[in-house]
This record gives sequence, structure tokens and C-alpha cells, in this order.
Amino acid sequence: MDTKDNEATITKISQVTPEVTLFLRKLGLSDYYIIKIFALVGDAAIGLTEDDPYWLLDEFQGMRFDTADKIADTMGIAKNSPFRIRAAVRHGLALYVNRGNTFVPAREFCQQISGFLDLTRDEVEDVVEDMALVGDLQLSTLAGTEVLYFYGYYRTECQVAGKIARMAENTPKPVGANISAVISKAESQSGIKLTQSQREAVEKSLGHSVSIITGGPGTGKTTIINTLIKIMEQSGLDVAVAAPTGRAAKRITQTSGKGAMTVHRLLEYYYDEEARHMAFGRNQDNPLDYGAVIIDEASMMDLMLMGALCRALRDDCRLILTGDADQLPPVGAGNVLEDLINSGYVYTSRLSEIFRQAEESGIVLNAHRINQGSYPKYGKDFLLVEADKQKDILGKITDLAAKWPPDKVQVLTPVKKGILGSASINEHLQQIFNPPRPDCPELAFGSKIYRQGDRVMQIKNNYRLEFKRKDGSTGKGIFNGETGIIAAVHTDDRKITVCYDDDRWVEYPYVQMDEIELAYAVTVHKSQGSEFPVVIMPASWFPPALATRNLLYTAVTRGQRQVIIVGTERYVNSMVDNNQTGRRNSGLRDRLAGMYENI
Repeated sequence: MDTKDNEATITKISQVTPEVTLFLRKLGLSDYYIIKIFALVGDAAIGLTEDDPYWLLDEFQGMRFDTADKIADTMGIAKNSPFRIRAAVRHGLALYVNRGNTFVPAREFCQQISGFLDLTRDEVEDVVEDMALVGDLQLSTLAGTEVLYFYGYYRTECQVAGKIARMAENTPKPVGANISAVISKAESQSGIKLTQSQREAVEKSLGHSVSIITGGPGTGKTTIINTLIKIMEQSGLDVAVAAPTGRAAKRITQTSGKGAMTVHRLLEYYYDEEARHMAFGRNQDNPLDYGAVIIDEASMMDLMLMGALCRALRDDCRLILTGDADQLPPVGAGNVLEDLINSGYVYTSRLSEIFRQAEESGIVLNAHRINQGSYPKYGKDFLLVEADKQKDILGKITDLAAKWPPDKVQVLTPVKKGILGSASINEHLQQIFNPPRPDCPELAFGSKIYRQGDRVMQIKNNYRLEFKRKDGSTGKGIFNGETGIIAAVHTDDRKITVCYDDDRWVEYPYVQMDEIELAYAVTVHKSQGSEFPVVIMPASWFPPALATRNLLYTAVTRGQRQVIIVGTERYVNSMVDNNQTGRRNSGLRDRLAGMYENI
């Protein structure tokens, strides 16, 4: 059976061939998974599962290991089978990567997997070594400790370090005979006067092939970016400006007047049907034509995206990374901006002076207070609404949010689950912003209800997801964190249509509706790169690993006009006091510094 368009057409169990339904039901799989499996591979589901039932873990991120393990047990696969051990190693390592790590300590990891599988560590280590021999994994040594990577992450980490090192060794072509005079000319043309720290940042960025400009809100990063663009373009350089997300790219376009794009679009991403993964049209064989590339909101750049960018840059290209290093690390694995700064290898300008206009903003001032470990001061644009019990906090958040149109207010929370998690808050806000009514079609998905007009968010990267525009053009790829509005609900066909930014219309069949969720409230992590007129955030007890200073700082800096914290001052202050950052396992800093491996 041709499965090319199955995901868009298979929505009911009756559409699955009886042989596949019977086979997968006998293995204990629900109709939901049977539909998804058949939509992906058609009748091949039987053969694939008979060959290796653990293939399901690689294809369906939400599937638990014990689900696949029960299937394997039903099929008679031994507890110490290499199939089973390999699957557990891949699954376990993927969990670490999903938490932001690029590697794990090998001995400790193998001990954990052996305990999980009820096997000896030697049995697990033997399989890990075999996986390394065939190129699935990579064993390496950092600071005298043997560590384990997926090979792709190891290779990318080395490639990024090597590329940055080569670029940094190049002396860029001067933008003028007298750089100070060039900067003064740009000031005169723009009608601005740079401060000493801004001028120094511009000068050093122009004098280095790779540089970083970092600072909090109101410290003048945008002015520096605009000055750099003007100077480099007037010197004859083609300049590209990009950001990790569409919202961030749109914002830098508005503030700079320079057309910015997402990094994915800059690199001309596409879905490789044969390899079944995302690929980029721009790479080492087809590098970008630009003489300078500026990446804004660079704190959101994960290792794999940075690797794709580095492969597409010419060695003589200038790379300027701008952002706020004190924000949360990226959603994906790695901590590129922090690693590059801490390596000491890349010239970094740190901006701390707050400009007069920004000094009038309680949001900006409190963001800097929080970042420096001081407690916020409350006023007209930075409010504390007192509430103690979580159910009372939820009620006040709902009442406050109702005062604004849904596109003007965003609730941010540290967690997904619980009374004050995004899922719970969304249920209540949906009743305020888009309640059920006879003329509004809706579709149930599990315990969730989606209605026409709801704001939703894509919660995983899907490079195969096709979108259409009203002009008839098409494309593929909707990314984790993108938000849109449900434009239509098709109850008969059990699918919904979502309209995203840039006039991208996407149809979600029922089996793909697990890729979206309501977005009236989102986690702080998911809000990175976005700004909202009004931000509301609960302050209550949350797990200490999440109730941190940099999470509060990130949330506060999302607000443009007003930030409202609902809870108690005690919990706000405890977040300020909690400077735990949860260091990620990443080898980029050490590799770039050349401390451990010859790259």
C-alpha cells in the first residue's frame, strides 16, 4: 500500500486493513496507536514489528519503553537479547538528550540501564561497545571520564568547535581605513550617539570574525545590531539576519528594518523523504553567499541547529551572535551561547548599562534586579496580586486574563502539570476566551476539546507537515513552539485546520492532534523568543529545579507593557534566591578550548 499521504487520510480504525488491526491488537496496542502506525507504514507494520518491535520507540516519541517491551515479550524476545538492550540504550540516552544533555557519563549510564533491564552492567557495556563500533554511539573522554554520545551529537559538537576555531583565526577584511571614523559616520547617518560600551561592542565585532554581544533588556543590543548592519552593508558586505524562531525573526525585522528570517529558512531546510529526516539545502557543499551573518536570540540555538549553521558558513564569513546569556538554555540539547562565552575563545561584549527610556520601565528594572539576585519592586507595570492557595491563584489568573483580548495576554507557568500547570490553566482560560456555543464546531481529543478560534501551539518539530498559503504556494515544516489559531474544525472528517504566521494553513488529522495543545497558557520554556503585551505568571510552590532565578527572569522579560505575578511575595523571593541553573552535560566549551580532544 502507498503510504505517502496516509497521515492526511487515515483517521479511523475502519480504514486500517483487518490484518494489521488484528496483528497489532493481539500485541496489546490501542486503536490510537494502530491508526498512527498504519498511517506511517501501512501494511509493512506487521513485518517491521516482527523483525524488531522496538522500532516503535524510534518512531513514536510518546510511546513508553515498557509498552514496546511487553510486545517483545509476547513475541518471545529474550530479556538479554541485543535487540532489547540496544533499544533501552537508545531510549535512555534519548531521555537525557531531551533534557538538554549532549552526553552522559558512560559507566553511570550503563549501570542505570542494567538496573532497569535487570541485567548485568557487563551485558549492557558489551552492546554499547558494539553500537559504537557500527557508528550509532560514540565513546569519548572528557576530564578523565568516559562519556557516551549519540554519534550525531558527538560529530556535531566537534564540527562546531572546529568551525568556530577556524573562523576565529581569520582576520576579517577591514570595513574602512579608520574604524572609529566609520562608526562615527554611522552614528551621524542614524542620528544616534553610541555609549562607550556600545561603541566598543561595535568596534570589537567588526574586528573579529566571530563575536558575541550579550545583555539584558534595555541595554541597547538592537542599536548595536542596526549600527553593525549599516556599517557592513556600506562596506560592501552582504549581511543576513536570522533568529531561531519566527516570532524572534519578526521582532528583529521590526526593530532593525532589515528583513530577518528563521535560521531554518536561512539554511533552506527541507524534508528528505528518502532519509526520513530534515535536511538543509545550504551546507558545506553549498555554503551561504553572505559575508556576514547575525543571529539574534542566540541563547535559543541548540547544538544541532548551530551545527547546521556552521556547516553552511564560509570560513571567511563574519558570525555575530547576539542575545541574553542569562535566559533559560535552549529547548534542544546543548547550551551553545553559554559554552562559547565560557570557552574564552570567542570575543564577547557584555552590556550592562540600562538606557534612559528603559529606566522608565518597571519590567526592565525588575528584570535586572532579579538577574542580580535582588527582589523586585512592584508598581503600575509590575504587579503582585496576593493569593496563597493554588486554587485561589488559578481563580485570580483566570479573572485577570479575562480583562484583555486573548491576543494581548499570555499566561506563563513553570510547569505543564498540576493545578497551576499549563494544561489546567488552559482549560479554565478556554472557558473564558472561547466557551462552547452552538455555532462553534469543536472536536474532542482525549480529555481535550479544540474549538474554532482556539489559540494552539505545535509542541514537536514536524518537518513533514505540509502547509499551504492562500496564494497556492506550499511548503513543509512546522516547528516546536509555533503558535496559531484554529481556523476550522471538521467534525465529519475528524480534523482541524490551523493558521500559523506567514499565512501558513495546516490540516491536522485526528492521529496528529497530539502534536498541538492549547496555548492561552504555556510554559516559560516554550515562551522563549516571544514577547507579549501582558504576561501573567503564578508564584507558588514549584519543584526547586524549575522555580529558579533564570526562569523568573526569562518570564519577566517576555512582558512588554505589564507583568502580573499572582501568588505570594515569599515564593517570588524564593525564586530570586534560587540561582540553581541545572548545568547540562555539554562538551563544546572544552572542545573549543582544545583541552581534551584534538579536533
